[in-house]
Amino acid sequence: MKAIKVLLAGAVSALFLHGSANAVELDKLKVLYLGDQGTPRAQQFAGFLKLNVGRVEAVSRVTFKPEQADEFDVVLLDWPQSDLARDDRLRRAPLGDRAAWTKPTVLLGSAGLNLAVVWKVRGGSG
Repeated sequence: MKAIKVLLAGAVSALFLHGSANAVELDKLKVLYLGDQGTPRAQQFAGFLKLNVGRVEAVSRVTFKPEQADEFDVVLLDWPQSDLARDDRLRRAPLGDRAAWTKPTVLLGSAGLNLAVVWKVRGGSG
């Protein structure tokens, strides 16, 4: 039994040490920020990203179309909780249909909660 544990630990370690994908250099990374365009928060995110990644574009979360993300490596979705966000959740997900969304995405603010509601993701907290 001990030999199996050691073998398993070695296999897992080798997987993490070897890795199957290379990290992208930040100066080559293309980031799409989806948020409330023109707000101080959106401007601060865009400004920070422009200093640290290769390409940044900030787009309104409300008018965003999923195909706009095609040329980017990662999407940052910034979606706060508010009365407006509550109304937005009744309409559609900014990222479109859950089954069709495959782009790596970072959820900022309450984007996780809002997206879970509109995509009807089951789960809990606590």
